[in-house]
Amino acid sequence: MRIILATAALMSVLTGWTQTLVLGNPAPKLPVAQWIKGNPVQQFEKGKVYVVEFWATWCGPCRQTIPHLTKLAQKYQDKVTIIGVSIWERVDKGNPTAHIRTVERFVEGMGNKMDYIVAVDTADGAVAKAWMEAAQQRGVPTAFVVDQQGRVVWMGHPMDRLDEVLDAVLAGNFDWKADAERRKREREQMEALQKDFTEFTLLLQQGKRTEALQKLDSMIAQYPDYLTLKLIRFETLLRVDEKQAYPYALQLAQNDFKDNAQVLNQIAWMIVDDDTKPAPQSPDYQAAITIARRAAELTKEQDASILDTLAYAYFKHGDLQNALKYQKMAVDLIEKDATMEEAMKKEIRDRYEKFKKAAEGK
Repeated sequence: MRIILATAALMSVLTGWTQTLVLGNPAPKLPVAQWIKGNPVQQFEKGKVYVVEFWATWCGPCRQTIPHLTKLAQKYQDKVTIIGVSIWERVDKGNPTAHIRTVERFVEGMGNKMDYIVAVDTADGAVAKAWMEAAQQRGVPTAFVVDQQGRVVWMGHPMDRLDEVLDAVLAGNFDWKADAERRKREREQMEALQKDFTEFTLLLQQGKRTEALQKLDSMIAQYPDYLTLKLIRFETLLRVDEKQAYPYALQLAQNDFKDNAQVLNQIAWMIVDDDTKPAPQSPDYQAAITIARRAAELTKEQDASILDTLAYAYFKHGDLQNALKYQKMAVDLIEKDATMEEAMKKEIRDRYEKFKKAAEGK
């Protein structure tokens, strides 16, 4: 499946690692497998400021942050060193360096759009363990700021006021202790959320669907910042009350996620995907079209994966003309994209051939 379901994504956040890297700690080393672009950073020099950003070639949101990091690298030239480390790439056990080639191709394809130091993690994830797992950071992109004393003083999404943090760090007045206190409160809230989510999951397993939805609704009200819970509600409705699922999906597309192309794509794909478990009994393909069209508009019809979803929604709806139109656009885009994995390209090409055969058979 192309898209990680919201339930699985949240479970990965709520379980697992113990935090050993906290704000104020010395920055761990960077034992990368290979430096792909720029001068290697063997150690963090005192008196200098660094941004270490973790990303992956398969991560859609990471692609959106790359131009922003390039702008920051230009803005803070000679003041801040920005390093992008690719982690959690798909590793071929038979060829443990294959993931390095994947990152090399991606960086080459990005060209000047990715104009800062780039490295790739080892096959066993040594850097990800030392930084991301140790800091209990479970999603990419995530950035860390290392100050003039070699301490980690900030961590978060690279689009979340990173430039403000860097200005304060460079001026010597960033209050990392206050930021640490804020993160402590966030961890406490996550622990409470974990307890509630476990109760919700147990109710579903027991077949208590009404109670499970009531529990989930109370969680959505209690944790309004965790929009993933609303995606989980859509997933749950697909399983237990499909008639309510599609109006809810349209509501999410018109409100909470109206400007988030990747989430809109995820919602639409869950409706049309042949591998959705359990499969929808009465799928509303018109809803999928509406949602996917909004995602395509947001990306100016330049995202092949989103066009692929839109085309498949049209195909499932019986509109072969639009299915062929948008799938052809997706195929044309992937031929110019050196960063997309070949398996994904094959999937998009195969779908186009499927649509052509269906049209020929009419």
